[in-house]
Amino acid sequence: MKYRNIRILTAITLITAMAAVAAGCGSDAKAATAGAEDGDAQTITIGCNISVAGQNDYLDDDDHLTGSTVELMRQVDELLPEYRFELVPTSFDDVFVGLESGSYQGGEANCFLTQERIEKYAIPKENICASYIGLLVKKDLGDLKSFEDVAKRQKEEGLTFYPMQAGNGLTYPVEVYNEENPDNQIVFEYSSENTNNDVQGWIANGRYDVGLALYATWVNNFEDEEGAYHEYVDDLTWIPIQNVGVYNLFDKDAVSQEFLDKYDAALKQLKDDGKASEISKEFFGYDVFDNDINNLTEKK
Repeated sequence: MKYRNIRILTAITLITAMAAVAAGCGSDAKAATAGAEDGDAQTITIGCNISVAGQNDYLDDDDHLTGSTVELMRQVDELLPEYRFELVPTSFDDVFVGLESGSYQGGEANCFLTQERIEKYAIPKENICASYIGLLVKKDLGDLKSFEDVAKRQKEEGLTFYPMQAGNGLTYPVEVYNEENPDNQIVFEYSSENTNNDVQGWIANGRYDVGLALYATWVNNFEDEEGAYHEYVDDLTWIPIQNVGVYNLFDKDAVSQEFLDKYDAALKQLKDDGKASEISKEFFGYDVFDNDINNLTEKK
């Protein structure tokens, strides 16, 4: 894993430098790239975030871009002969820089929905991947099963919920829950910093009672014998709450509604015929599109 992270950082440094040069072309680059053609196919350049260790987007041992979302996008591309996807490995930040400058018409950054992203980008209806989110708590709170339970126990027992960053993808599901349940809201404070990594230590040392974590975080950092918090695996538990979609983002000025509709239709076809599930199982060991998250660890 350490070797792979070094390779990722090296690749990102080079690619980001190249993207900075391309970004200098400004709006001219945006118009030219969006209209580029391969035969009769319109080229859509998509920045792919490889800066996070995981199975979504990464460079293999031969520096070949692959991953669950990458291979699924290649399948979508095959179903859309009128378009050609150019998938570019880069960093998380550069995905958004490229979308702003016109270097990329699309971004594959493993993004949850947030209100800001919904307003700023063209977002397909079909999710390209998904992440299981769950409650991270001490085992004596293992009877919590939902956001409703957390809110109720906060009122009754004073349970503390960790601070979350405004605009963060993990924060949004809680905000949606609170909006839909004004009489039974989860009480938390907003943080100016991303607390997705800090929460693991906070729950382990008892600073807060309840946190949120991705299933992959639980597996990699707690269950894995080499995980950063493996020593706490017998004291804590992860309780599945929701399967939250991950979406690709597109520049509103660079893609048409016709493209989004065709993209959605192709992706839905791949889900319906089982190809999306097949790719997911190949990389994750389980089907991220399965919304039945009960007994998740037994279904791997």
